[in-house]
Amino acid sequence: MKLLPRRALLRSGSCALALPLLDAMLPGMSRVPGHAGPPARLLWVYVPNGMRVDKLAPSAAGPLKELPATLKPLGALAAQATLLRGLAQDRGRANGDGPGDHARACANYLTGVQPLKAPDGRLGVGVSADQLAARTLGVSTRRASLALGCEPTVPGGQCDSGYPCAYSSNLSWISPTVPALKEYDPRAVFDHLFREGRGEETPEQRAARWKARASVVDLVRAQARRLEGKLSSADRARLDEYQGGLASLERRIQLALGGEADAVPDELRPKGIPTDAREHVDLLFDLLALAFETDCTRVATFLVGNEGSNRSYAAIGVPEGHHDLSHHGKELDKLDKLARIDHYHVERLTRFLERLDRAREGDASLLDRTLVCFGSGLEDGNRHNHEDLPTLVVGGRALGHGGGRVLVSERETPLCNLHVALLEKAGVACDRIGDSSQALPL
Repeated sequence: MKLLPRRALLRSGSCALALPLLDAMLPGMSRVPGHAGPPARLLWVYVPNGMRVDKLAPSAAGPLKELPATLKPLGALAAQATLLRGLAQDRGRANGDGPGDHARACANYLTGVQPLKAPDGRLGVGVSADQLAARTLGVSTRRASLALGCEPTVPGGQCDSGYPCAYSSNLSWISPTVPALKEYDPRAVFDHLFREGRGEETPEQRAARWKARASVVDLVRAQARRLEGKLSSADRARLDEYQGGLASLERRIQLALGGEADAVPDELRPKGIPTDAREHVDLLFDLLALAFETDCTRVATFLVGNEGSNRSYAAIGVPEGHHDLSHHGKELDKLDKLARIDHYHVERLTRFLERLDRAREGDASLLDRTLVCFGSGLEDGNRHNHEDLPTLVVGGRALGHGGGRVLVSERETPLCNLHVALLEKAGVACDRIGDSSQALPL
């Protein structure tokens, strides 16, 4: 069996196809300091407007013997999950700055820094945990980090009580004044991950190629066949499965974007965002899984919705806006609908986690080498409170994370203590993030 470099690519013209981790790459694999074998990955998934914590996590520490209602979709993956209680964001509170809890919740979530509230719209927050991780984990990948979201970044204006919209629509911050703008168009994400090659395409060139149905897999299939002759049977099967999955994903993106509706005038065609919300989030999760599998990146954030988002969830029988519902006033009907939204988010997350759990990397699964943090910067959207934040960590068994338990911290334990712990388990040296005091014993 011939050894391959980890960053081997199949190329055809300006098209490049990254490969999944194959056994032939393991001997030369670039490792995270302190960890043998394939690298660690980190992902933060953020849900806006808080969650029903009473339906998410038991209040007592100990083994997770029975899944709460919201977490039922996790099923067997609960054995790899830790529910955390007691974590807080003090810098998400007003602290003399008045209203604006939604903006502060999102901007502070990964930075632990009180965002600047300036009349002239100036930005000022902190470097986020994912970007600190990217400085170590991203040196060997094509993209240091990946920021995704289901709603676009709002470039200007104020979205929450005098705070610039950038705070509530960005989770990842490269510097105190520069967010890592998220991508929400699945087609653009696919192009950036799997169609980049020997030069950037113009929008017209990219549109022409999509119109011609030029499959990235078809373009490199001949090279793949030549490579297969140098691989073990297990690697050949893995490569074949990967190519099939990538081609299927490309077809799903085309269909979701109306790719088959040739008779529809260009001005009426979707601009790249599926009209079905479930398809949208699933496509982004699938692209994220491929980005991890092919080592395009090892660090990512996923902002499921901008903080304060008022999107409806009609597909699950919740036509009202999410933010409106979060101001429930303890009305039972609204509380029930919020629980259904939370359950839906966990369903979509679980589908992604199951995919990572099926993907193999040497003697472990991709999920075993990935730490996924899922949560929100508010506890109850009605109270706008920033303590006892809904928080779930899944995966990372090969990185020293256990699971199947509830971990209760002392009240007002900084959320950033968790981020420091996640970075440490991924092999990233980090003394402090924002208002952290120490690494959480995760």
